Amino acid sequence: MSSIFITGGSGFIGRRVVAALAKAKHRLYVLVRSEARLAEAMKEVGCSDMSSITAVRGDLTKPSLGLSPEDRQLLRNVDTIIHAGGPMDILLQEEEARQLFVHAAQEIAGLAKTVHDSSGLRHFIHVVGFKSPYSDRDNDSHAPTYDDRSDPPYEKMKFEADLLIRQKLHAWGIPLSVVNPSVVIGDSYTGITEQTGGLGILVNAVRRNLMALAPGGPDYWLPLVHADHVAAFISALVEEANPVSDTYYLLDDKRNSPGITELVRLIAREVRAAAPIGSIPPRLIKKLLNAGADKLVQLPGQSVDFIVQSEFPTASKRAIETKYDLNLSVNESALPFVITDLDYRLSHGAVRLPEPFRFHRRAGLATIESEGSGIPIVIVHGTFSSSLALLPMAQSLAKLGHPIYLADLPGFGRSPYHHHKGSGLQGFERAVEELIRSLDSKVIIAGHSFGGYLAAKMLETVPDRIEKAVLLQPVLESISSRYRSSFRTQTGLQFLSKSSLMRKMLQTKSFDNAEEIPESYLSYVHNECKSTRVRKTTAEVMSRLSRPEHITVHPARWNPKQVAILWGTTDTEHALPRSMDAFRVTPLPYAHQFPISHPEAAARSIQMALKQ
Repeated sequence: MSSIFITGGSGFIGRRVVAALAKAKHRLYVLVRSEARLAEAMKEVGCSDMSSITAVRGDLTKPSLGLSPEDRQLLRNVDTIIHAGGPMDILLQEEEARQLFVHAAQEIAGLAKTVHDSSGLRHFIHVVGFKSPYSDRDNDSHAPTYDDRSDPPYEKMKFEADLLIRQKLHAWGIPLSVVNPSVVIGDSYTGITEQTGGLGILVNAVRRNLMALAPGGPDYWLPLVHADHVAAFISALVEEANPVSDTYYLLDDKRNSPGITELVRLIAREVRAAAPIGSIPPRLIKKLLNAGADKLVQLPGQSVDFIVQSEFPTASKRAIETKYDLNLSVNESALPFVITDLDYRLSHGAVRLPEPFRFHRRAGLATIESEGSGIPIVIVHGTFSSSLALLPMAQSLAKLGHPIYLADLPGFGRSPYHHHKGSGLQGFERAVEELIRSLDSKVIIAGHSFGGYLAAKMLETVPDRIEKAVLLQPVLESISSRYRSSFRTQTGLQFLSKSSLMRKMLQTKSFDNAEEIPESYLSYVHNECKSTRVRKTTAEVMSRLSRPEHITVHPARWNPKQVAILWGTTDTEHALPRSMDAFRVTPLPYAHQFPISHPEAAARSIQMALKQ
């Protein structure tokens, strides 16, 4: 077990490093400005056991890292230092970048010397970046200083910090591992990407249809690495019994990676925007952006610097991978989740969930989940909604103690679109079926509106996996023909203001009155419509629901004991078909969106239905 001091522990990479090292039972001292922020970061990556983690108050920009004399004394006995501090912000100005990187490097190198002189520092791990021009041959103090005036201050200061730490630790005989991640993207399974810089800049440009020409030709690429893979690699380095100084590039070989045009096409497919029709040299794009176009298109010129032609040495990385049985290649099946998670965050900003809920993924859908015992409850939303919109209802249901799975349907929320080739709703049906089959037991499925239709379909496709289906205001007959044109609906959503959205909701009896509409829900739907992916998916679903041939339920196949219907009686836009008379229907004095306007009442009604 190692005793480790780490900076940047609440950051995008650092939080995963801390979680991985805590799981391995190492003793951790984490530099923080806010203990609450560290606790929140640990919660977000699912680290619930903080017993081996000690928060140490300090600041990278202050002398002696802002450490108290008591904490400096405490840290004299650590055997490993991991320096992963500093923001991912390519727009930093020079003085701020100097403070965050060069000044911090000087201070942490000084701390390393103090520890080494006191008890012998076993290992120093420095997280830098794949664009750094320095390598192990530059560890000697006589190495020439790299100076490219075209580099932004963010890059220059990171490079200067890299060289400073290399040379000082080499002179003092401290083993140094320099870890050079490429562009860091989200989790290799869930795709969760809290940091919207990096790849998010490219996703934002594509979703706004600003990438008719990809930045680079067939020889250009954007090296990528998953955040959890960076954490796994650093954790492996900590396990080295006799560490030696080396440099590790965390990226795939160029020949095994998509070219930039292929990557932009993949992004366009997932955000459902226009794909590039050609390419343009990055240097020309950078000139245009630096000439003022960056403000017009909201694309910083510095972002182009990460698109490269170069190949990078990966032998040292592969040796550690082999030794510790790691596979750090980009997971192609997770890329759609990375892209849609970024698309979601670009629309909504940071979203924090209440306890005990966590963002996750099941089968092909992004989920919000809480643990529990007993039969799982799967909750499926309708249009103009998502898992987050039904979270207040789920919070009430969680009190029952069941595991809860709120799913984002394909193309909504954080879920990738299904890309099913059929013209109907089969892609959505298959996604819900796969989610249910991924769980280990029968489920209770509660579906609202379009989600109610999908829940009803599960009674036909996987009846053996359904304990109970609770249909909340299910759409079981075709809706208004005003939604027949998906193009018109999509265009209308693009230019929809919050006030016009509210008027529309009241006109269609989604809510009985303005006071029923939660402000958070109104803002959520308005922000959700910033996404081309969500607008297009919503318009297509509404169009298909307006055509009777796509509503293909067969109630005669349902087991009445498995079905409960909750119906808001003030909804004048929708009606239950006569065939539903054979099933238990509970009338409620609400409008169509009652699970959103009256979440606690909806949860109570579901609970009562489960007892019947």
